[in-house]
Amino acid sequence: MATEQEAIDALIHTLNNANHTIERVGAAEGLGIAGGERARAELIKVLTTARHAEVRAAAAKALGRATHR
Repeated sequence: MATEQEAIDALIHTLNNANHTIERVGAAEGLGIAGGERARAELIKVLTTARHAEVRAAAAKALGRATHR
């Protein structure tokens, strides 16, 4: 079983490298659930760098969730 850190690493990798928007949206949602400083930093970065509006929207929603953790 993966540690929490390994899971966050995998989500960040997927968020930044996946070819399909749905995968990137899912990774953003996962980071929002996980929370923490690293997750928040990656979500903020994606707000300004993601090409697809769906990914930016998922990152914004996830950031709201992650801020409360």
